[in-house]
Amino acid sequence: MIIDWGAIIKREQFKNAIVKGLKERGMKLTPQRRTIVEILTLDNCHPSAMTIYRAAREKHPKISLSTVYSTLSLLKSLKLVRELEFEAMDNRYDMDTSNHLNLICTRCGRIEDFTDTAMIPPEIVEKLTGFKVQDVRFEYYGVCSKCSQ
Repeated sequence: MIIDWGAIIKREQFKNAIVKGLKERGMKLTPQRRTIVEILTLDNCHPSAMTIYRAAREKHPKISLSTVYSTLSLLKSLKLVRELEFEAMDNRYDMDTSNHLNLICTRCGRIEDFTDTAMIPPEIVEKLTGFKVQDVRFEYYGVCSKCSQ
């Protein structure tokens, strides 16, 4: 078994950045919020609110779905997570708020990050066109390697 230490370190960095961002803004880091952040940073899985809720209940049986949604809303408003909205499946949450490509499997719904260094930064688009970029989202739809076997 090969351990991807780079991915583990990246997840820890994201978790620490989210925790730091909450603390810097004077937000309490309740045990429930900490658990939600930990779930968000597990295995780069882009979970839905319901997936987070089910996983959080294992640690906090009395946590409500409302708590999950309000925490996600808070993290989104602070730009600490990105909400990925879809028509055909539940919205998902991405801890990586940088501009990157999402590879979305149309069979199982898995979402993988793919960083393409050839993407034009929003600042360049703004400078060249005068268009004020508010958000960038790149998605490729297809079948993941697991489903295509």
